[in-house]
Amino acid sequence: MACLMGCLAVPAAAIADEMTDPRLCAEWGVTVWGLTYHVDRGIDYNNLNWGGGVRCYARPAWKWLGQAPENKVFVEADALRNSYRGLLVPVSAGVEYKVGTVGTCDALFLGAVAVGYYGDTGRRRAGIRAGPLPGFALGCGRFKPSVTIIARPSHTILTALAMSATIVF
Repeated sequence: MACLMGCLAVPAAAIADEMTDPRLCAEWGVTVWGLTYHVDRGIDYNNLNWGGGVRCYARPAWKWLGQAPENKVFVEADALRNSYRGLLVPVSAGVEYKVGTVGTCDALFLGAVAVGYYGDTGRRRAGIRAGPLPGFALGCGRFKPSVTIIARPSHTILTALAMSATIVF
């Protein structure tokens, strides 16, 4: 949430780099969710977790964000079917940070913090969950397929991998 507050507090001063735009939601994206892979294959889960969301980007002139125009902060809201066939509605804030290139695509580290409603139809319970969501993406023009790492400290370091793709416009 600190990232969200920081994005909203960024002044709209003139910035030398034309690729830098400090306005929150200077750029928008639509995210499509689809598949997950669960490490614990013995639990009742669903691998098809379709859903969608919207993401808005900002490119403030923060020193820690570096010089690469691909380095951006974002805020995202989604709605999707979770692995237990319930509803997941997360809101997240994070950063995309260029760590290299793969062919003609940018290799991006994703670091986000999310808070979300998590319904579990099998156990007939629901609740609010929060935590970090690291991941990686390939920025191939306006198309960014990504893998998000889902971990629950009470179980194991790695619980699942969730796949999505964001189309930026």
